[in-house]
Amino acid sequence: MQQIPTSDPHAQLRSLYVALLQRQDRFEEFKRLLALYDYSPEDGDSEPEDARLVRERLNESIRAWTGQFEGLSVTQAQHWRAIVVDDRFNVAISPWKEANVY
Repeated sequence: MQQIPTSDPHAQLRSLYVALLQRQDRFEEFKRLLALYDYSPEDGDSEPEDARLVRERLNESIRAWTGQFEGLSVTQAQHWRAIVVDDRFNVAISPWKEANVY
């Protein structure tokens, strides 16, 4: 298990990437927990308890894989969910891609 400095968010992100790439089961758990994270700011001002518990479990898993991790914020969890679960990676170029069928 790699120890990373908690003050360097880039090191934490790299550590998470490496952990997810090293083992498929980690990626599957990450994706499963993100799919369970069902909260959007449009749903209300504060994160519901069930969503908070899912995010907490996700952060515990990441800490187990990386050694140290400050934890995903609400916004970060929403972004990761959009990318990993909803397949909305690079949304800004998506219309261009769809207009150019290969």
